[in-house]
Amino acid sequence: MPNRFRMLVALGGAASLFVGLVTATAVKPVDAQWLDREVATATLTAKTIPPPLLAGTTPYCSWNSVITTTALIFTWAPPAGYASTSVRITAQKGGATQVITGATTTSSGGVYTTTVPVSLLNALGSLLGATVVIHLAVVDQPTGWLSKPVDYTWTMTLAGIAVSCSGQPT
Repeated sequence: MPNRFRMLVALGGAASLFVGLVTATAVKPVDAQWLDREVATATLTAKTIPPPLLAGTTPYCSWNSVITTTALIFTWAPPAGYASTSVRITAQKGGATQVITGATTTSSGGVYTTTVPVSLLNALGSLLGATVVIHLAVVDQPTGWLSKPVDYTWTMTLAGIAVSCSGQPT
């Protein structure tokens, strides 16, 4: 029995030594630590890009029409702090949308008049008997963020003649 007792004491001592070593190596020192009882609050606000302004006379849009409509025309003004070159024009018919390049814009007294030839809208398919929406949005150059658009809507007959239009902010 005495040998058995010595053996149990030796095993118990070895187990205690092993547990002590494992515990000592598992706890690692911390490089930095602090405790601060101060509380701070903050408010974050995202930048809001202002939309273009409806300008000119209502309904802010028109069309030229001899036999069929060949151009859609709309008036607008850039918001304060933005130039006319900061706008993006897209056209939509049904589910199809395209960016419009090649439109011409003139300015008179702070009112811009943009003319979009119907031929630039060919990617939208036939314009016969359609509703076409031109979206005009301001692009913030540093971020690429877009404003809410101003929408100009034309209703066209089966003969390709515009019969009505309206401009409104969204």
